[in-house]
Amino acid sequence: MKARPADSDCLWRDPLSGARVTYGELRASVGVGMVELRPWLRPANPGEAVLGLLSALLLGCELTLVDVDFSAEEAASVGATAERLAEQVRVPGRCFEDAAAMVAAPRRGEGGGVSPGGFKLTLFTSGSTGLPKQVTHGLAGLSRMVRLGERHGADVWGMAYNATHIAGVQVILQAFFNGNALVQLFGHGSAAVWRMIEAEGITHLSATPSFYRLLLGATAGGEHDTTLVEARGVRAVTLGGERCDEGLRARLAARFPEARIRNVYASTEAGSLFVAEGEVFSVSPELAGRVRIVDGELQVAADLLGDFAGGAQSVTDGWYRTGDTVERVGDEPLRWRILSRERDWVNVGGHKVNPGEVEAVLLAYPGVIEARVYGRANSVLGQILVAELVASPVPDEAELRAFLSGRLQPAKVPRLIKFVGRIARGRTGKQLGA
Repeated sequence: MKARPADSDCLWRDPLSGARVTYGELRASVGVGMVELRPWLRPANPGEAVLGLLSALLLGCELTLVDVDFSAEEAASVGATAERLAEQVRVPGRCFEDAAAMVAAPRRGEGGGVSPGGFKLTLFTSGSTGLPKQVTHGLAGLSRMVRLGERHGADVWGMAYNATHIAGVQVILQAFFNGNALVQLFGHGSAAVWRMIEAEGITHLSATPSFYRLLLGATAGGEHDTTLVEARGVRAVTLGGERCDEGLRARLAARFPEARIRNVYASTEAGSLFVAEGEVFSVSPELAGRVRIVDGELQVAADLLGDFAGGAQSVTDGWYRTGDTVERVGDEPLRWRILSRERDWVNVGGHKVNPGEVEAVLLAYPGVIEARVYGRANSVLGQILVAELVASPVPDEAELRAFLSGRLQPAKVPRLIKFVGRIARGRTGKQLGA
């Protein structure tokens, strides 16, 4: 990481709340004789996540980041007990400049690594049961697509992802390795985001297509202002987490006329793997021979994955089955277009939801006899969750929603609930597709 000028010490800031974390604070947090760290961190705010993540990185320690919106059941399922979240360990401090140079060395092709101990980060994603599953990555997997160089020295990143998810972690690392500032956008209204893009001098944005769809529906003058805003200071716009269509790309190009617009293919299990200027992804020289298409499914070499429970169930002869359906469009290098991402899942604004988990919670509510949950196309979120219920007596919807909200993350609560006389089934007895 390059040295920062004295008047440019911001690491992360939230212009709306006034909260701020500086590089000086990070330097102080790792440079004392003995440092107290929490191996399990459920951050109260994104700034705490940024500081905790980078402190663990610089000190070569292991860290588990826990989503703040986990329900009690989900937290318990991953072992995020109150005792574990309160636990602290003491480790020797390190010179900030020496540690920063060491962790950046592999990204510059110089070899080396973090010591002592070795940095590892554990994150959580939804598994086949719908409950969170843990994935542990080393620095190499998390920083695979980090780019270093003098041309990135003045970048300012809009933080448009949850800081405890892998996409947010990768944005944090990209900014940190180049000594950049992060500006909090995630969780703020679209009109405020437009204002911050200009006022804070944001040059780089990375977000889900859902985030951009919401953003394009508003301007700095207000949520319903129809004046076209052109953010000419933004030089790069990256989309990830959901399938992106060409119509959205065209709208983004109109609002960000100076920006390079790219799609990123990533997952919590593997981190970021591929990038595309349009809909067609290709294998980079570094990944040649480690990606293939079998029966229309994209597969990647298992050594590209982090460590996660149940991973072996999706690995055959050293290849990880992504579950993503693709269309091959070329060879040497291998090129493809994504047709669908994990067909058994519903993608609600970038959050993968297992309908079976939601159905199980619905069936636990008194009076619910049958439940069917599925995704429906939505212009803003990509998909919304719909539930059809057979119940006697028919419950009060507000009470049912309160019940669901206490047991599921917000993205897993159906947007639309229908009470029906029967649920359609096919001749095999399975529910018919939506």
